[in-house]
Amino acid sequence: MVLGVAVAVLLVVGIGLLLARAAGFREVRDAIASADSTWFAVCFLAQVIALSAYAAVFRGGFVWGGRPDPGFGLSAHVMLASMGATRVFAAGGVGAIAVTYWCFRRARFSSDDALVRVLGFNALFYVTFGIGVWTAALVVALGLWGEAPAGFTAPWLVLVPVCAVAGAFLTQPRRVERVTARASVVRRMLALAIAALSWVRAVPRDPGGWRLLAATVLYWAGGVACLWAALRSVGVGLEFPELLLAFAAGHAAMILPLPLGGVGGVDAAITFALTEVGVPLAVALVAVGVYRLFAFWAPTIPALAALLLVRRAGMQLTRIEASPSLR
Repeated sequence: MVLGVAVAVLLVVGIGLLLARAAGFREVRDAIASADSTWFAVCFLAQVIALSAYAAVFRGGFVWGGRPDPGFGLSAHVMLASMGATRVFAAGGVGAIAVTYWCFRRARFSSDDALVRVLGFNALFYVTFGIGVWTAALVVALGLWGEAPAGFTAPWLVLVPVCAVAGAFLTQPRRVERVTARASVVRRMLALAIAALSWVRAVPRDPGGWRLLAATVLYWAGGVACLWAALRSVGVGLEFPELLLAFAAGHAAMILPLPLGGVGGVDAAITFALTEVGVPLAVALVAVGVYRLFAFWAPTIPALAALLLVRRAGMQLTRIEASPSLR
């Protein structure tokens, strides 16, 4: 863990220095000197909201179908532990999925049930994310609100509908039954992925599904609000669609298999995205530094502590009785 954090710090410092050199060290220094630290409290509060919403999504996925409620405290422990795993051990969010799956298994979920829920509520995050970003790209492309290059909006306008159509096609009930009936390893993995998408599709139709949807939206809202406050601290105000597109560019980088939670690559991606919507490079670099301080670095110590204590969370989950499979 110590080695991973040390490497992450070196990556951030190295990339930051390269970007600062490109922007001009004097301009970066001036942007830092003029930053208003009162906005940092808003950044902190926004991240608390985002992380609380993340824990609420885990909790909602756990109790789905009448399972016992693990409570917010235990859900928050699992959430932080999964975040700690992503920080150090794996790329592209795989560490978070592995730790969350392990926790579901400690609660006596079957292996299939655990995978469906973990993949399902992670997919739910990106469904709400995709809808929001596609809407922002559309209003910008139509010239209704904000400005951004066509190359910045077109990928979202194309990819999100393609993914939506593919998801709707794959989760037709007859197709799900046909795929899940096969016994090969490839078919089995495909069946689990499709079952997870079917779980996402069932969420809006469930009486309690609105809580899960609200929690995922609140998670993204907290992250966007943190970036907005970071920009306000350096005197920049963007139109909401522009802000959302810049935020989305950074999270697209997180999906890539970058080590150490995408540190360095995410910072560079958001900085570049901000310059595409008109923010000067030096100011964008400082704003992203503030944002990542609260979004990445501040939760890292509690996340690593939660990861070290994840066995304790597993023992608590073991005492929670699990009911039959949701499927």
